Amino acid sequence: MARPSLWAAAWLIAVSGCSMLNKPPTETLASAESSIRSAREARADEVAATDFRSAREKLERAKRALADQKYDQARRLAESAQVDAELAEAKAEAAVVTRAAQGSPAKGDSPPTAAELESRKP
Repeated sequence: MARPSLWAAAWLIAVSGCSMLNKPPTETLASAESSIRSAREARADEVAATDFRSAREKLERAKRALADQKYDQARRLAESAQVDAELAEAKAEAAVVTRAAQGSPAKGDSPPTAAELESRKP
């Protein structure tokens, strides 16, 4: 008689373990959204548009997968979106550093005024 209860206990553990693994990846999606916001603040949408667009598209696909309760797919897409956003942000930051090193103004910056040019003369 101890065997059926042992099997029942093993089955309950297995079932509860599977349901824990199949939880909605809400934290993963939130992390991806945060990475995309950071990338946007770094102007990645202008400097690394392809990577930034890829991150946004993958996040949207992850949200659809989450709504369809395809949690594994949603998790993978959100993780990939986060990586793309971090890459776009790194590219944007590298472009800022490169522009600063070259002394060229960033997109949207105004050219130096006559007074600024005059003050730079030796």
